[in-house]
Amino acid sequence: MNLSPIRTHHHSPFPALIRIDALGAVDATGWACSPCSVLVDLSADVGTVLAVGTPEQVAAHPAAKSPELVCLRRDRAVLIPGLVNAHTHLDLTSVGPQPHDPSRGFVDWVEMVRRSRPQEEADIALAVRRGIELSLAGGVVAIGDIAGAPGGRLNPAAWRAARDSGLFGISFLEFFAIGHGEQRALDMLDRMIPELAIEARACRDGGPGFEVGLQPHAPNTVARSAYRRAIEHTETLAGGGQPILSTHLAETSEERQFVAHGTGPQREMLERFGLWSEAILNDVGQSNHPVEHLSEVLAQARFLVAHVNDASDAAIQTLARTRTCVAYCPRASAYFAAERSFGPHRYRDMLRAGVPVALGTDSIINLPAGSERISTLDEMRMLFERDGLDPLTALAMGTTHGAVALGLAPELFQFISGPMAGILAIEVESPDSVGCPDATGLMQSVLRSRQRPELLFGGKKCGETGIARSVGTNRA
Repeated sequence: MNLSPIRTHHHSPFPALIRIDALGAVDATGWACSPCSVLVDLSADVGTVLAVGTPEQVAAHPAAKSPELVCLRRDRAVLIPGLVNAHTHLDLTSVGPQPHDPSRGFVDWVEMVRRSRPQEEADIALAVRRGIELSLAGGVVAIGDIAGAPGGRLNPAAWRAARDSGLFGISFLEFFAIGHGEQRALDMLDRMIPELAIEARACRDGGPGFEVGLQPHAPNTVARSAYRRAIEHTETLAGGGQPILSTHLAETSEERQFVAHGTGPQREMLERFGLWSEAILNDVGQSNHPVEHLSEVLAQARFLVAHVNDASDAAIQTLARTRTCVAYCPRASAYFAAERSFGPHRYRDMLRAGVPVALGTDSIINLPAGSERISTLDEMRMLFERDGLDPLTALAMGTTHGAVALGLAPELFQFISGPMAGILAIEVESPDSVGCPDATGLMQSVLRSRQRPELLFGGKKCGETGIARSVGTNRA
């Protein structure tokens, strides 16, 4: 059943060609086709869709007659675009999943992370590479990664590992700057950013890749004046491109208490580290919600804010007004029992207000024991099962919304002619009972399936790096 006209791109045949035949295909725009074939050229840096439609339509394309064509049959699978993970901490992959008792508070968990995280650059790079392997296993081809700052020092090791992965995304270099530590952190930024900007410029080749940005950690660890300095430095790092910053925001009750009153476990932690200064009370303690506390900062630049478990009506309006993107991490929110403090997450209210909400996984620490992938598909499945989320909305949160949040073209995550970030095949458990194979029905079958995603191709230089799977045994 063809549900949309063929989308085609007329090209001469290329030597690196794959044709994927599947039960169906769907993307977040609502486009769908069943049965479906996709013809992809893998000879360039980024896979290029030459034609997509019914098998008969795709077979009529000139490139489909190339003797070098490789055919992949996925008759029991539905194809979706490669996924975006808008917020994760790949450098914590080596820590692995860890149990957590939410009653012990967030600061207790932070102390565990400080003790367990890799400290040396080689170990950080190793953890990031393992995180990328698990991300690819989950069908993720674009990542908003938080490059942590062990010892409080800006550390580009995670970015350097990620930029060589062939994936798309941004490595947000995290820093802390508050109280007695603020000036030291700002001096470090002033010293390191010019050199990093030169390095970033040398790595660009005119196409999307893995950019570098900044992550002021959170409003309970970074003064607003330091956020403003970060905005200036991010413009330098972007080198004329689109500057995007990230931060944790409205994540915990401890953060709310600190921002509104300047008290609680977060203040005690600053005192313990010798960072507390009474001057901090000129910045916090004004009874503001965390989002309102940062409202002027959010209005000055493009931000991707993580979590926002604590969202008032006014906060949602501020996020919409400032065009701020939100990275919601459902399993992380459940892991920390955020609903006990704030009620169910208001991501659907945010979407209705026009706030782009993307999906993230946070770190592997909050994933179930034995996790073999880091995937926003699992976040989508959770929201579908728990909240009855509309399947196409879930797909948008896991693809095009994440693309917008990371400054990538949404078209890279749609079945249209031209470059495409990647394609996944998800085997559905009862293909004969999918029901009416429209866009919603096809995506429902993906979310109901328990099968792992199969990344058929994804990222940059996909034809060279061997990300395309099963090619050797599927030649036409």
